[in-house]
Amino acid sequence: MENISFDYKIDLATIAAESQMDFESFDIHNLKGFFNGKIYVFFHEKNKRNFIVLETGIVDYLLQFDDLILSIGKGIYKTFTISCDYYSNNLLYEYSSINNTLIINEGNANSYTISCNYDDFKKGYLKFRKRVLRELSILYPGLSSSQAFLEYFG
Repeated sequence: MENISFDYKIDLATIAAESQMDFESFDIHNLKGFFNGKIYVFFHEKNKRNFIVLETGIVDYLLQFDDLILSIGKGIYKTFTISCDYYSNNLLYEYSSINNTLIINEGNANSYTISCNYDDFKKGYLKFRKRVLRELSILYPGLSSSQAFLEYFG
């Protein structure tokens, strides 16, 4: 079993309504307004499992998780992610290169803090990212002609 895993859900009604869209004319910022659903992040520990549920735009959060990974790679060890409404799903991240730990704090009400191994987080995310992008391309056939989508995720 993996230590950290990700999953997502988009309601069928959302998929049905949006799958007929012509995404070709949208830039990446417009695309962030579609594909709204939930992202689940599971932290598996011995005899215990923590999780985070993010109600957000799936593409929006993929871009933000990508930026999180890039930031840490560039030596920026404090960063954040936030939903496109600029309020909900506000997470604060702090990376420690000493022990390779990523600390995730809920930023709105400070209702939880989760500490995890950064390499496990990154590995779980990259696996999730690959699967989501493949599935979004199937669920939303118009994405295959979206220059913005292909530029960022192709």
